[in-house]
Amino acid sequence: MATTHLRACDVPEVRQGLLQWADDNVQRGSGAVQVSGFTDPLLMQSAVRGAEQFFVNDRMTWLARTTGEELPVCAFDADDLPDPIGFLIWSDDPSAHTTTLGRPRAVLWCRTGMSLRVLVLDDAGPFRRALEDAGNRAAPAWASQVRSSLAGDLAIGFGVSIPLNTETTWDEVKATWAVDKHGRLAKDRYGVGADRVNDINEDQLRIMRTLLGTLLLIRQPGDARRALWQADEVRPDAAARKRLRRAGAEHPDAPVRYITLRQSIRPAPNDDRGARDTAGRIYRHQWFVRPHRRTYPDQDDPTGYSRKWVGPYLVTPEGCEDAPILGRERVVNVLRR
Repeated sequence: MATTHLRACDVPEVRQGLLQWADDNVQRGSGAVQVSGFTDPLLMQSAVRGAEQFFVNDRMTWLARTTGEELPVCAFDADDLPDPIGFLIWSDDPSAHTTTLGRPRAVLWCRTGMSLRVLVLDDAGPFRRALEDAGNRAAPAWASQVRSSLAGDLAIGFGVSIPLNTETTWDEVKATWAVDKHGRLAKDRYGVGADRVNDINEDQLRIMRTLLGTLLLIRQPGDARRALWQADEVRPDAAARKRLRRAGAEHPDAPVRYITLRQSIRPAPNDDRGARDTAGRIYRHQWFVRPHRRTYPDQDDPTGYSRKWVGPYLVTPEGCEDAPILGRERVVNVLRR
């Protein structure tokens, strides 16, 4: 998997390109491009314009992807959203796909009532170059393909609408891509065959898993003892701000939240300052608690309960604030008679 050429400081310009694409859709009216999950061009336009901006670096993308693989059900909660509307770019591929050719790198989410509208976009660099090499810019067909498929540095991938505060199996989520809006089996529009369609659906499902993992991680506590991540504000440089003003951006200097995995400093072998006796054990490391669902009393209904995601979070024993973080080592359970 290759890292995208896009950087945190590029996010405002990338979003401006997507906003221009959404504006063009609104102007085309009935001829607008329809994306599943975002069938209303006006909704997409307002969502792009009001989205908070995020950038997730390689290591944090890996952790979100790993977290998503462990999530037993699809359960997007309204409280898990760092913002009701967001535009996020992953530095690395959010899906560890091996058979599809997609290059997913960005996602736009928008909460509408108790549903979450999600638009996934690909890194358009290679696709745009292929179009420019193979097509004639003056040809109407080329212009139509670029207008419908490309939004600046991004290519329109797929959209989906996911219910909030509801637990759904991942297979049920994947099944929504197999039917049209009338509940009938969706047609194989490009004639790629059932196996290829299933590969694409699986790839899209992995992206949804990584998105949920990313949102859960961003919502984790940011205090010194439990922080998995750190966030910095990154702004476009002077040249980028000038280009954004020329493009009509409303806030050319809007900050981007750069999310990165917290770094740990490995102590020297003869350094015992990071090892303290805690509950009869000597710890020389930190470790992750896997994500799981926990039942809590419902604040609105004293007699009711609600289930919320807990974790993943970082366990830091006393004195191990700078100790190394263990990865995904697993214990092997041996059953004997």
